[in-house]
Amino acid sequence: MTTFYKLSEMSRSVIATQYSTAEGPTIKGKKVEVGYYRYPSGSGAKTHAHPEEQVITVLKGRIRSRVGNEEKILGPGEAVYIPSNADHSNWAVDEEVEFISCKDVVD
Repeated sequence: MTTFYKLSEMSRSVIATQYSTAEGPTIKGKKVEVGYYRYPSGSGAKTHAHPEEQVITVLKGRIRSRVGNEEKILGPGEAVYIPSNADHSNWAVDEEVEFISCKDVVD
C-alpha cells in the first residue's frame, strides 16, 4: 500500500455513474476512503443512500446539499455529515465545485 500521494498525479475517474457526476482521485485504506472530487457546473449526485457514513467538505464553489428533509447551500470551508443509510443529494449551485469526501471504504 502506498503511504504518500500527490492528488494532481493520480488518475481521475467518475465515482458512481449510476447516480453521480463526481469525478476525481480516491485514496482507499482498509477502513476509510478519501476522495478529492469535483462536480461540473449544473451537475451533482441524485438522491441516494448507502450504508457508509460520509463527510463532504466544500473547497471551491457552492453545493446544495440535502440530507433527509434538511437542505442547505454550502460554500468553501463548510461541511455536511451524512449518516449511514440516509437519503441525500448534492448539486453544484452555479459553478464547478471541488470537495473532499470521506467515508467508510466502499467495496
